[in-house]
Amino acid sequence: MKKKIIIGAVILLILVVTVIVIIIVNKDDSSKRLELTYKTNGGVPFKWEYEIEDRSIVKFVKSYQIYNDNKGSKAGGPIYTNYVFKGLKEGKTKITFKYVSITDGRVAETEEHIAKVDKDGNIALVVNSKK
Repeated sequence: MKKKIIIGAVILLILVVTVIVIIIVNKDDSSKRLELTYKTNGGVPFKWEYEIEDRSIVKFVKSYQIYNDNKGSKAGGPIYTNYVFKGLKEGKTKITFKYVSITDGRVAETEEHIAKVDKDGNIALVVNSKK
């Protein structure tokens, strides 16, 4: 009888721990990151570069590319690059993107974003402007 109670308690404990782990792993933290997507075309001598005004508020996490054909870059085909940022502390800061020529450093386009991070680390755009 005692063995059955102990086995039942262990099984119950394992189930509770499993549910807690599943909740933690599947937690949606999309508000904790900001993704900005920029398009370029394969074969053009330009690339997007970013600059964060105050790196104590926002940090760059990663970037990844998505090709229009999902097979890789074709000459002249669109390439989308997603830039992922994370909020570090409460405040606002500017993130500037420049479309820069890799041959002569000329800036063809500039976009400025104001990112706001709240006390919980949630990050959102407040202002988005093209120049």
